Amino acid sequence: MGILTTGRAIGRFIPSWLAGAVATTVLAVLLQTQAVIGRLNGIGAEIGLGERLAMSAYDVFRLGSFYIIFIAIGMLVAYLFGLLVYRLAGFGRWIIFAVAGAVAMLVMLMAMKQAFFDIHMIAGARDGFGIGLQMIAGAVGGLVFAMLTARQSASQPRET
Repeated sequence: MGILTTGRAIGRFIPSWLAGAVATTVLAVLLQTQAVIGRLNGIGAEIGLGERLAMSAYDVFRLGSFYIIFIAIGMLVAYLFGLLVYRLAGFGRWIIFAVAGAVAMLVMLMAMKQAFFDIHMIAGARDGFGIGLQMIAGAVGGLVFAMLTARQSASQPRET
């Protein structure tokens, strides 16, 4: 039985999806905040460790509360496609979900840019490096999902 074939399985999918989306969001926000701070430092702004931490915490709660909506939708689609690919391939679970999460972030960032009048809404993702950092966050979220669903799958007997 696949992870989405029973009510119980769907009940396990949802917390794993949310955990992956939260992990992606927190990491993506932290990475984008540090990218912005790096740019500020590059033009001569002096930002100390205390300010970095305060800005990071602020962004996790403020930007994160907006960003998680888009990330959760993107990860839902990515994880469902990942489940389909994994079911067809039968191997490569970790890489499939890592790639699914990374691609979801890329597609989501490009879709957000289009939806918001060709403006990058995530300041830390306005160049290739920043987009790459966001994709890494998506890959980590995909790995969280893969880990949580693998643990659930391993505890159930396999059908023959």
